[in-house]
Amino acid sequence: MTVKQLSDAMGKKPGTVLHHVQKLNSAGIIEMVRTHETTRGIVERYYRAIAREYRLGITEMMRSRVKTTSPRNPIQSTVIGLSSLGIVISEGDMKRARELLTRMTEIEDKIENVINRPDNTEFQSLPSSIRIDVMKNMQRFLLSKNSTYNELLSEWHDLLSQYLNGKS
Repeated sequence: MTVKQLSDAMGKKPGTVLHHVQKLNSAGIIEMVRTHETTRGIVERYYRAIAREYRLGITEMMRSRVKTTSPRNPIQSTVIGLSSLGIVISEGDMKRARELLTRMTEIEDKIENVINRPDNTEFQSLPSSIRIDVMKNMQRFLLSKNSTYNELLSEWHDLLSQYLNGKS
């Protein structure tokens, strides 16, 4: 898709979309696949995702590295990360966003600790890549069965949806 096509689909200004496309391109998440010059001499650049899918859970988002001069705050890192995607949570919603992220992360960490027990030598002896895949799949499964987590996740999605649908 081109920046113009993306901006039309999202209802955002082309300059804003271009800014984010450039960041995603420089981060290696998307790539320019072709260019096309229109009859008016405008060069259209077509982009696509490099991978078929990306998996990023709340825990990974909160553990992501964000350059900051203050001590690392995983909740704030998530909020900053979201703002780079054009989702700027208002001060009025910030307290609830932090509460939701904190509670979801606590549940994710508990489940991860159950799966990745150091005393399970058989599991620990598996190659790292297999352990990670098993942990991700089991964590996803166990979280899907956790009603508290699902309620929190639904509320988190509702909050994010407000901003994706134009709340400012």
